[in-house]
Amino acid sequence: MASTDNQNSSVFKHFNWKTFVSGGIAGSVAKTLVAPIDRVKILKQVHSRHYDGFGIFESFYRIYQIEGFLALYKGNGAQMIRIFPYAALQFTSYETFKSLNKRIFKDKSGNVFNSLACGSLAGITAVSFTYPLDVIRSRLAFQFKGEHVYKGIVDAVIKIYSESKSIKSYYRGYLITVMGMVPYAGISFSSFEHIKKFVLKNNYKYLTHLGSHKSSTSETHIYYELTVVGKLLCGALTGIVAQTITYPLDVVRRHMQLSGMISEANTKMGIIDTFGYVYSKYGVVKGLYRGITLNYIRAVPMVSTSFCFYELSKKFFGLKTGEFVKIS
Repeated sequence: MASTDNQNSSVFKHFNWKTFVSGGIAGSVAKTLVAPIDRVKILKQVHSRHYDGFGIFESFYRIYQIEGFLALYKGNGAQMIRIFPYAALQFTSYETFKSLNKRIFKDKSGNVFNSLACGSLAGITAVSFTYPLDVIRSRLAFQFKGEHVYKGIVDAVIKIYSESKSIKSYYRGYLITVMGMVPYAGISFSSFEHIKKFVLKNNYKYLTHLGSHKSSTSETHIYYELTVVGKLLCGALTGIVAQTITYPLDVVRRHMQLSGMISEANTKMGIIDTFGYVYSKYGVVKGLYRGITLNYIRAVPMVSTSFCFYELSKKFFGLKTGEFVKIS
């Protein structure tokens, strides 16, 4: 089996603005692709009375029939304002932490625990700066035609602030989000990196192709990159694993974010209380994992598209996306 030449990693430098833009593009494209699925997922997670009892596809049709096609993208405006800086910060932070990891731990930097840590720190960094926009987007997406609480993004900002007269209103569910982000971002980035390296080292047909980068070891090493199919497949596997592990935390987070709209009695419940409330009232399958099927449908194209467009954007900017593999 061929082995990856890690010593060449220092040859390529990731310029922050290129990585930032690449990450923003990747996140925006991926989230727009799954925006309709996201809205149905939110409505199903928190048991919206207008869609409770309906199946996934029935919910899509009901939204389209009652609220119109654009209602499938309700809240996506706030989502785009959030997702570009979120994805840009996440990918840029990951590249930064990965570089620091290599500098500090050198040969040991490639182990699973180190890559998990880099991914987790990147996710926490991105969430901390953009979380209020996620709360606003969730509130807008939860609204039903004719029963709008918020007229738009600005109105939502004002009214959400008025709930507690402090910035805390924008950070309801933040801790549970970070708790979910630590394993999710860590698993996502770590899984993609390791699956990608495994595929490149084994040079699987249809998943890899020869790249154009050169180095001082070009006579003993071949530079391989993932094909578009390879990028999508690695991203899909990554998304499924990460979503399965962290989905219950996402359900609890949504209940906390939307507590003021669901029931006044739930507005002051913490993480443990909300987790207990969802479990005791709905159980595991219909509560903590409610909507997981839809989330799988959402996770595969979203994560695949995100990593695919990130790598394509990096390649466009001349950044390294492949690996030098030693000729056996």
